[in-house]
Amino acid sequence: MSPTDDTFRSVEPLGSRLEFETLISDLSSRFINLPSAEVDRAIEDVQHRVCEVLDVDLSALWETVATDGPLTLTHFYSSQEDLLPPMRGMSAGEYFPWLQKEMLAGRTVAVSSLEELPGEAALDRENLRLFGVKSNLTVPLLVGGTSNVGALGFNTTRSQRDWPDALVNRLQLVAQVFANALARKHADEALRESEERLSLAADSAHAGLWVLDYATRVFWVTGRTRSIFGFSPDEAVTMERFEAAVHPDDRNLIVAAIERAAHATEEPVTVDYRIVLSDKDGERWVSSRGRPRLTSAGEPDRLMGVSVDITERKREQEALVASEARLASGAELAGLGFYEVDFAAAAMHADERVIDLCGVPPERTQGLGVLEFWLEHLHPDDRPRVMELRRRLHEGDMDRFSVEYRYLHPVHGQLWLQHLAGVATRGADGRAVGAYGVLRDITGRKLAEEELHDLSRRLINAQEEERALLARELHDDVSQRLAVLAIDAGLAELAADGSQAEALRAIRMGLVSLSDDVHALAYQLHPSVLEELGLVEALRAECERRARQSHVEISMDLGRLSHSAEGDVALCLFRIAQEALNNVTRHAAAHSAGVALRPKGDGLLLEVTDDGVGFAPERLEKGAHLGIVGMRERARLARGSLDIESSPGHGTRVVAWVPAKEAP
Repeated sequence: MSPTDDTFRSVEPLGSRLEFETLISDLSSRFINLPSAEVDRAIEDVQHRVCEVLDVDLSALWETVATDGPLTLTHFYSSQEDLLPPMRGMSAGEYFPWLQKEMLAGRTVAVSSLEELPGEAALDRENLRLFGVKSNLTVPLLVGGTSNVGALGFNTTRSQRDWPDALVNRLQLVAQVFANALARKHADEALRESEERLSLAADSAHAGLWVLDYATRVFWVTGRTRSIFGFSPDEAVTMERFEAAVHPDDRNLIVAAIERAAHATEEPVTVDYRIVLSDKDGERWVSSRGRPRLTSAGEPDRLMGVSVDITERKREQEALVASEARLASGAELAGLGFYEVDFAAAAMHADERVIDLCGVPPERTQGLGVLEFWLEHLHPDDRPRVMELRRRLHEGDMDRFSVEYRYLHPVHGQLWLQHLAGVATRGADGRAVGAYGVLRDITGRKLAEEELHDLSRRLINAQEEERALLARELHDDVSQRLAVLAIDAGLAELAADGSQAEALRAIRMGLVSLSDDVHALAYQLHPSVLEELGLVEALRAECERRARQSHVEISMDLGRLSHSAEGDVALCLFRIAQEALNNVTRHAAAHSAGVALRPKGDGLLLEVTDDGVGFAPERLEKGAHLGIVGMRERARLARGSLDIESSPGHGTRVVAWVPAKEAP
């Protein structure tokens, strides 16, 4: 037994020595075949245990950025929470330059007191004191006895201690195990980085690389390959796991391809097959291409290859094969009732949905029976419009049409159908020889639209009734009372003199002005002239009133009308003109405006123009003013239309057309 061993034994308690010897004996076996991802955690765990067993307060492991390069703190343990901890990533060259030089030279440093450090280690001594260190042992991490990968340090912070040679030797064994583990980890990382570069090159081509070891039947695969086949990141990819991912119907194809590739000496073997992923992802198509690697004896030991996801390409091929008119039309209208007509063969194919929508009895489904039954049950009011579109389609004026019409179902009564039709083939004369179409029942939507239309009408009528009631109250009650007050104020003015007379005169004039405003408000709410004198005179009065109230010159073109405008039609056009003039006087900054009313077709056309600032049309798309919304709704309820044309700096033109006859 050497004196150094005796020193170690005398310094450390028996229990601690036994525990430390057990730790040393277990250390090498623990790091054998340890995955590189677990090395860091295992090192810090051993640092912790060594510090506890030897009653050491702090352990720091430094790694070289490159072989024999500067040291950086990467692993750290401290039992003292109240001391300033070193920072991971800190540079040994900046804080401990002398120690770094010694470690890179492969020399162990052991000092019981910081005063034992040489003069050239002054900065090291100062920084060690800053971190509370009293004794220090630092051992270089050497691989193969020469290549330096870092340094391992142990320190005390509560009291000074000696570092017997026997203890240093055993801690050097710990450092040697750490050095080998870190070297293996760095080698694995370098290999992984090389593989990642290769994978990156393959990824740029959307390809996954793989190598099959024939002896172990285990694949080496890249991340892209795992992504293609749905393998998890840490999963071992065996031949059995690969075959399980292949579609059952294609497994024999794969087995034969691998067998064929094992004996291929020139051209690689290529095979397309399906793989099965999760229920969410479904199936994928994969194309794999492989070539064997031969040993010096000429025997294949590995199969190296590349795989590409060709699912989209396969889908495109399938789509091209199935790109017939039926699928194109069915896709456009959600694949509902479909039909095809061959006029040359006097035959029609209609699916069950078309037959059900049209209520065709079984005996009428042969030949052109479904077409004839459909023609017989078109609503009489919609038949001319549908037949005109059908004529133009068949004669070549158009290639397709979309129309909504009413259909008289033999059982369910009146339905609304949406109908898309097109020509598949034409004869030499340009007439349709083959046609196709899609039908959809939109009765529910039409009923909802009618209910909404009726609700809007009732709301506007209720609004007009409330306006009329309020206008009467203002005119018959408030206006009359204001008039009485104005008369009383006038009488009081005559009886007073001086300043009192002036004050009463001001009150009388204010009452007169207020009475005029109330009268104007009552007129705006419900212009009685519309009911008494008709639309033309009501528009004329409105234009004159607006011209008096503003600085806008308003011209009128209100000629004689061949159609009478009464009731809802007159009210609709008047309200649209009123709102348009309101926009002119409030927002347009116009100098002049014009209002024109004239007959057009079986209805009346109202046009309001101005030379104001105008606006960008997209403003209407982003969110129209409530007044514009109201104008559009009134025109729609009257079965008419409203168009607004404007551009910045070029004024605005509002055009409304409504049928002269009131909507039923």
